[in-house]
Amino acid sequence: MKFSATLLSAALIVLTASPALAQRLKGHIAHPSAAGRTIVLLQAEGESFRRVDSVRVSEDGAFGFPSPFSVTGFYQLALNDTDRVNLVLDAREPLVDLRFAGLPLAGDVQVQASEENKRLWEFHYVTQETRAVQAAVAQQKRSMLPTDSMLLADLDRIERRAMDTQLQYVAQLMEHAGSSYFARMLRVDQRVQQARGRGPMAVAEACDFSDPEILRSTVYDKAIMAFLQNLNAVNDVQFANAADTLVRLASGNPACRAHMLDQLVDLFATYGPESAFQHVVDRYVAGLAADTAWGEPRVRHKLQALMRVSVGRIAPDVELHDGDAVQHLARLVEAERYTAVFFYSSTCDHCHAQMPTLKDDFLRHRAEGFNVVAIALDVDSMDFLRSIRENRIPWKCYSEFNGWGSKAAQAFQVKVTPTLFLLDSSMRIVAKPLDAEELGHILRDLLY
Repeated sequence: MKFSATLLSAALIVLTASPALAQRLKGHIAHPSAAGRTIVLLQAEGESFRRVDSVRVSEDGAFGFPSPFSVTGFYQLALNDTDRVNLVLDAREPLVDLRFAGLPLAGDVQVQASEENKRLWEFHYVTQETRAVQAAVAQQKRSMLPTDSMLLADLDRIERRAMDTQLQYVAQLMEHAGSSYFARMLRVDQRVQQARGRGPMAVAEACDFSDPEILRSTVYDKAIMAFLQNLNAVNDVQFANAADTLVRLASGNPACRAHMLDQLVDLFATYGPESAFQHVVDRYVAGLAADTAWGEPRVRHKLQALMRVSVGRIAPDVELHDGDAVQHLARLVEAERYTAVFFYSSTCDHCHAQMPTLKDDFLRHRAEGFNVVAIALDVDSMDFLRSIRENRIPWKCYSEFNGWGSKAAQAFQVKVTPTLFLLDSSMRIVAKPLDAEELGHILRDLLY
């Protein structure tokens, strides 16, 4: 694996200038279709992003945000919901100047000014090369026999060399640019990874949940998940106690506390246990004043949306897109005793893993009035059709080809794929199975 010596050298420069109060962001997009369009700046909050500013791209492709930025963290520039590019804003740097050779934005980025973003994109290229090597090795292994031991060993060495090179790059980056925000987040991420399996408080020591700069990176949400996974819980009470601890750890900063509640509501509503979800709602959300300083009104708004698709409620009657035709979910559901609504992505391996079990249940219970309606959060019709063909999917599949902008997914508050809902003929949500196996158990109880 080869790295650009110039980029690597630039990536390892330590910032020595005095901290600036704010930073300006400008750039240029060398593509005629960008002229006149709005480019949006989004700020990271864990793994999600919220809009903070926008400007119009000039006729010659230039753009510049008039207001300086003083909040350090990860951001994205977006021309639409799917064409996004990552960047770092750090108040210690006076200027970020980016050049895009074309569209999509992430296709060819040149950093004219900003050592932080040179580090970010050098890391991106290194990671991209490593993944390419891993993918090539995996593909070649699939065509080989277990008896090809020497060739398999050679492939393992190639993969290890690529991974070691990436690790060496990261070690150099953290050694020579240790004061940078990007290097600091890499260190926190490493500590969180090393804390896995060592108990929840090891994660708390690795990640300061009340640090707003960590909040403005994906590391924050990873750390929350690692904390909960490290519980090795044997009962629901442990999850409720863990929620209390996480809220306390995040309470040193209002934004961190609000986001922590946001995440806990999402996680427990999506994955359970229900008692932990109810504990968070009762203790931290219900009955709070609308003007509370902690920001819980946003959490209550999300809670209300989640409650609309909770078990026992009537599901939203969304439109299902089948080419140029539009079908309503309620019309399909009313014709069957039970219908599984399966949100998936055609490029999601976890979704594909659910399909054999779901297919078995569909064929086994079809005569008893069970149906599956699949909604793909795809952007490419080729992926959509290929997945149906390769998985030999026997049920009807629909897609708006708008990815996570899918109105159906938003109405059902879908946060991950795959996601399953089981509806009865009146559109009542009977269950929200974690996977196809759990759905099968529920169906056998209901139908027999």
